[in-house]
Amino acid sequence: MKIHHIGIIVNSIEKEVELYTKLGYSVYGEIVSDEIQYNKILFLQMGNEKIELIEPMDSRSSVHNLPKGYAHICYEVEDLDAYLDDFKEKRIGVVFTEKLTAPAIDNRSVVFAYLKNKSIVEFVETER
Repeated sequence: MKIHHIGIIVNSIEKEVELYTKLGYSVYGEIVSDEIQYNKILFLQMGNEKIELIEPMDSRSSVHNLPKGYAHICYEVEDLDAYLDDFKEKRIGVVFTEKLTAPAIDNRSVVFAYLKNKSIVEFVETER
C-alpha cells in the first residue's frame, strides 16, 4: 500500500491552483467534473506527491457539508476487495461507501472509510 494522494476540499479550484503552484506544485491533468459525487477535481503534483483539490459542484456534492481543508488520504492497494476484507477483519474503521467509479482517477474503483479516530481514508486499486 502506498499513498496515492491527499484530498483537500476548496471553495474554488482556480483560486487554490495559484496558491499551490506558488508552493511548488504543478497541475497534473485537467479539471474533471465528477457527476457521481458532484465534485470538480484537479490533481496537482510535486515530485512523486499528489494532492487532489475537490470543489463541490452544488448541494448534492459528497463534500458539500464538510469543512474546507484536509479531507482524506487516498491509499493505492493491489487488490481492493482483498484489502477491504483485511481492513474489516482488523476492525480499524468502517467503510461507508460502496465501490464508486472515480472519473478523475482513470475510472478506477474507490471506496471511502472512517478510521476509528474519525479520519477519512480512500482506497483505490492499483491500475492494472
